[in-house]
Amino acid sequence: MQRANFVKVAAAAATALWLVGCTTTGGESTSDVSTMEPVVKEEVIVETQPVLDPSVQAVVDSGKISATPEQIGALLNHNEYQFGFDSSRLEDRDYKALDVQAAYLNSSEGRNKQIVIEGHTDERGTRTYNLALGERRASAVKNYLVSKGVAEGRIEVISFGFEKPLDPAHNDSAWTKNRRAVIVMN
Repeated sequence: MQRANFVKVAAAAATALWLVGCTTTGGESTSDVSTMEPVVKEEVIVETQPVLDPSVQAVVDSGKISATPEQIGALLNHNEYQFGFDSSRLEDRDYKALDVQAAYLNSSEGRNKQIVIEGHTDERGTRTYNLALGERRASAVKNYLVSKGVAEGRIEVISFGFEKPLDPAHNDSAWTKNRRAVIVMN
């Protein structure tokens, strides 16, 4: 009986030793931290910048405009300036857009551009009066750009008077839309 118990204990001890042996590899203990290779994880951070439209980049590079690239892009696309009834005075809101236009036209990107400024009126008034008023509106835009350093010889002014309405309707809403100066770049 004692011998049978001894055999059971010896078998259990041999099984335990065998199990311990299975947890090691190549005779080395896996619990020995000093022999393990350190695991290095590198994190690569790639910064990307969106590609800007060259005209927007030219204005940003000029350093003359403090605005985001999105704002500059929107202001560069703003090429139409509205006027009050019988007025050729620019509105305060127009100056920022014209500053951006001037920065672009004075940059290396826009230096070779020629522009035409078209002056328009609503349908009220005589043809002669409206042609003169359209010219004054286009000239107001031109004079501001020239004051910002754009060469006068690069700017052509054309008055269409009321001949090319934006809205052909005969009401206040249409007349408001038609009183404008438009910059066309070539």
